[in-house]
Amino acid sequence: MFNDNKEKLILKLPFGFRDIFPVEAGERKDIEDAIRHEFVFWGYGELKTPIVELTENISSGTGKKWKDRLISFFDIDGNLISMRADMTIPVARLSGMRLKRGQLPAKFYYFANSFRQSPAQKGQKRVLNQAGLEYIGAGTAQADAEVLIILINILKKLGIKDFKISLGHIKFIDAVCEWFGLDSSQSNSVRENLINKNLVYLREFLMEKDIKKAGIFLNIIRPFKNFEQVLEYGKKINEKKADDSLKYLSGICSLLKELELDNYLSIDLSVLRDFDYYSGLIFEIYCPGVAELLGSGGRYDGLIKKFGLDVPATGFALDMDLLHKSLDNSSNVFKKSIKRIILEGRSGSFTDIIRLSDRLRESGNIVELHFDTSREISHIPGVHKADYIYRADFEKGKVVVTDLQKNDKQLIDLSDL
Repeated sequence: MFNDNKEKLILKLPFGFRDIFPVEAGERKDIEDAIRHEFVFWGYGELKTPIVELTENISSGTGKKWKDRLISFFDIDGNLISMRADMTIPVARLSGMRLKRGQLPAKFYYFANSFRQSPAQKGQKRVLNQAGLEYIGAGTAQADAEVLIILINILKKLGIKDFKISLGHIKFIDAVCEWFGLDSSQSNSVRENLINKNLVYLREFLMEKDIKKAGIFLNIIRPFKNFEQVLEYGKKINEKKADDSLKYLSGICSLLKELELDNYLSIDLSVLRDFDYYSGLIFEIYCPGVAELLGSGGRYDGLIKKFGLDVPATGFALDMDLLHKSLDNSSNVFKKSIKRIILEGRSGSFTDIIRLSDRLRESGNIVELHFDTSREISHIPGVHKADYIYRADFEKGKVVVTDLQKNDKQLIDLSDL
């Protein structure tokens, strides 16, 4: 009967999901610990929200184009609910419903999975393991700068090399669309083609509208390291909203320059995201050797108002899968002072072995027990990760300690451990 049932099982995971084994899980935990340390020491508190939200609430922030990317279903009461597509909307919903003005500013961080629908043929993941923070209740450049400083600190402490943070501004693109005299449909087309990096189509479309303006725009949306040069180009766009957004970006860059952190920044006015909630500063994080974005963030001042309280907010999210991928085994985050010991009891009772292992753990060691004396320790899984092998002889009161790194052996009295 059992075999019959087993034959009916589909022995694979749904596409877009995967299992994580102990070594990788342990390394990801190290990354999480390093990120949490930075969040906590900046005064942010951990927040947890349900993995599902009412679909209407999620749609209010993601926009109509996200309808087919939500993993949705009806609950037992007939409500249409969706698995969260990111954490910003749940945090905004909670903030709008639960926070009072006297509690502001509020600073939250999270480690959470988000879920997005994806066509099977594209091979994209449908679960995103994210780490992020949200700064609620401050609409200043200093708040955006704080968020960027924390982000830079995290990436530096993880040992990620040559990362770059590209800064853009939603209102600059809005201003350019007004400058060209585009209607809402044409403006949406410009935004979508910028999101998809379809610059060839964008060039042809804008050239038909105004060749001179198209040339200015296509020059200014390339990445710039020199912030003053961006401001010079911006003077050619006779729109106050464009000028204000460029000055805002320049101000943030100046704040980070004073801290000698501006070398991690560039201005890229083509940066846009397909979430509708962004309202000002927007940024993306890149790392050589990783094709996808390590993370993104920005300001979303109008989102929380939809759920009650009208307050500004800013934040970012990092992709934990890609962070792990961007680190190599030599990264400092994986180097630990904790020693791993494999303990074998050659004589003595089970109780003797447990008590000895407890003593070793109290000293800050990881201790794995080996009871199968018919099997050589060298053949057991994971022995290559151990630092020492302890063979305890309780009758003689001795322990043979093998240092696997130095290939050295010592005989120690049990009482000396």
